Amino acid sequence: MPNALLDKRRTINSHNGQHGAITLVVSLTILMLSTLVTINVTKAILMEQKISNNEARAKQAFEAAEAGMVAALAYLKNDPDVDQNTIIDPVFDTNADGTGDTNTATIGAGSVTVTTDAPPGDLTSILISAQGFSDDRSANHTITQSMATINPLPNAPANPIISKSALTIGGSATVHNNEGHSTIWSGGDIDLGSNNSTKTEVPDIGAAGYPACMDVPLTCTLVTTSNKLGTGVDVIENDSSLGSLTSEEMFRSFFGTNSSVYRASQVTIDTVPSNAKRDADLATHEVIWVEGNTTFNGMTVGCTTAVNGNNRCTTTKTKPSIIIVNGDATFTGNSQFYGIVYITGKVSIVGNTTVYGAMVVAGDSESTMSGSLDIWFSSSVLAGTAAAGASTGSAGSWRDF
Repeated sequence: MPNALLDKRRTINSHNGQHGAITLVVSLTILMLSTLVTINVTKAILMEQKISNNEARAKQAFEAAEAGMVAALAYLKNDPDVDQNTIIDPVFDTNADGTGDTNTATIGAGSVTVTTDAPPGDLTSILISAQGFSDDRSANHTITQSMATINPLPNAPANPIISKSALTIGGSATVHNNEGHSTIWSGGDIDLGSNNSTKTEVPDIGAAGYPACMDVPLTCTLVTTSNKLGTGVDVIENDSSLGSLTSEEMFRSFFGTNSSVYRASQVTIDTVPSNAKRDADLATHEVIWVEGNTTFNGMTVGCTTAVNGNNRCTTTKTKPSIIIVNGDATFTGNSQFYGIVYITGKVSIVGNTTVYGAMVVAGDSESTMSGSLDIWFSSSVLAGTAAAGASTGSAGSWRDF
């Protein structure tokens, strides 16, 4: 074969080999790039999925914390210490007995733990912290808020009985003040009767433990100071500074605001005379407003169980309430009240009525109290009405970061 032809074939074969090598290199390059693209796309997809899962779990944790906070506010504003052990209750009631028993609960796919804190002996200001968790507990979110209870009785009475107008007390009525030497304060005449066993009692200054006993409600030994034979210095009558007050001025002096504002903002039970017994009987830590002339017959207010006669509500069951009658009030039968009884009209008391705390009569007409009436002044009972006020989350205290 001629050398020229052989050289030409060699050249052609060399070119074909080069083309094959180039094709292989290009193919490998494309394959490598495709692989890199696939890997990066896969990483991006996985990252987006991870971000999406994290967002979902973060949302679970936030929603659990938010639900826990709502549940805590709902439970605590009703009564933060149902069992009266001076410790804030857990906020979740798992056995439906009315008392919270755990601070942990499942909320949807997540869970929440609620903790509370308050100044010693003061349950009117509570800091709530709700920590929510996702289903796998990889995400958590904490919400905090302060809950405050507005004191519904900012200016508590210092006497067992305060009456704007004249007052006649008869029968076997007794007015006790273990914490001071003043029993009845009136803007009008006080008539303790002449054919009855009415009397007032104050601490005996000669008894052991006096005067320290006056700092502990209902503990002093008492001595009679006023009765049908004469009125002692413990009874203040015809005080023009009291008798000249208008109805609204007298209301504001105890409750700190006008009656209409108070009714709209502080009252927890707003009822009418026909439903008063049903709504007020065994009401605890409530502010009760009864609109109209009302008769109370055989009931207990401010104690978790019914009590009557000489029996007294125990400390652990006493949850003082405020009852306001916007009208005249008549008390019959066997009733006990723990807290303050405030009547804008006149009062007529017959039967066996006992009040621990104080009674205020703001009407312009003469009132009559008789029967087996017992009124025991108690600053601790009156102070206990602070828990009866409207509770709400404090403005500006919400923190979810």
